[in-house]
Amino acid sequence: MSTVKFKTVIRLDKLSKSTNEVPVCLRITKDRKTTYKTLIHVHPRCWNSKEQCVVHHKNADILNAIISQKRAQIERETCLLTLQQENLSIVTIRNKINSASSDFFEFAEKYCEATKHRSFCTYQRVKSIVKKLREFHGDSCLPIKHINEDFIKRYEHHLSHNIGNSRNTIAISMKFISKIVSDIYNDLELNEETNPFKKLKYQFEPGSRQYLTAEEIVKIRDLPIPADSPLYNVREIFIFECYTGLRISDILTLKWENIAEDIITLKMRKTERLISLPLQKNVREILERRRKLRNSKEFVFDYLKASRTCEDAIENEHRLVSAIGASTAYINKRLKIIGKIANINKNISTHVGRHSFATMLLTNGNDLPVIQELMGHHDIKVTQIYAKVISRRKTEAINTLNYL
Repeated sequence: MSTVKFKTVIRLDKLSKSTNEVPVCLRITKDRKTTYKTLIHVHPRCWNSKEQCVVHHKNADILNAIISQKRAQIERETCLLTLQQENLSIVTIRNKINSASSDFFEFAEKYCEATKHRSFCTYQRVKSIVKKLREFHGDSCLPIKHINEDFIKRYEHHLSHNIGNSRNTIAISMKFISKIVSDIYNDLELNEETNPFKKLKYQFEPGSRQYLTAEEIVKIRDLPIPADSPLYNVREIFIFECYTGLRISDILTLKWENIAEDIITLKMRKTERLISLPLQKNVREILERRRKLRNSKEFVFDYLKASRTCEDAIENEHRLVSAIGASTAYINKRLKIIGKIANINKNISTHVGRHSFATMLLTNGNDLPVIQELMGHHDIKVTQIYAKVISRRKTEAINTLNYL
């Protein structure tokens, strides 16, 4: 009877495009046939193949302890199998070690932790997706075999009818769930043909972009709001957004050092794309007023406190994201009040300012590539959404003549 051999290795062929990590696996060989069991995930440069351990990682000791613990457990289970069965096959070993480790939530939590170190916004989003699925399932464990076509249909119906998610929000949730399920099938070397997501495609519907006309923006700009009113700074930020197209996260984190010689230069938080924006007249006037106040030596708009130097860069980012979220909620709430005062019957939010900027540029005949550059879009298809809005508005305008 041949012996079972074990070796801890990384699988470069399983490199994740989303996390740039590879699985650290226990390679199990018997009768010249092999199976793998994933133990953890790390960046390839953090693995020492000769010593079969994690190196150059701040949590190396913890990760190596996890590897040792899981390896010892699998070796024990395999040893028991060899005592119970004479002609033990690699298939039997694979089925045994995978049977207790196909929990969707376990894999999802690992993915969440990986994203936490790269993008806190993504981390928060995927945590929310997993939380909704947990609440629907009603159990702490979700075996992969339970996720079938019927489960998927019931969950999509739940998101739509019970929670009230839009089709695009549902598509985002299901794409993430599909990715985790595919990762599980990949890691456990399950039959991909049985993956219920294999034939499912989730498409995003182009949403209607709410925006204000130039006249409506001027109406808000010229509202007689006292300088000591909480609405005053909110109005300043919104008008600033309407004439720069910057996202609220970039406006709140805009620093005086980003402004020089009538140019705003910054790296956008969402896309990390470097953009340069010439100052428009209204923007220049707002900046002049802010310079006179200068409540913050660092930020142009003093909604965020001066950045604290902390050794943990990730913790700093988490605090900043939380502060941006709280400030945005505060601003959006007061923008609704401003909209009512201006007698504008639209759902005004911070992002409406960005949409209005793009729409005004298109209405005034500017080229799409120029608008793409000013908006900081990676793909011109995103910019083209605004062109479709204008086209639809033109059609609606012509159709009004049908009643004359």
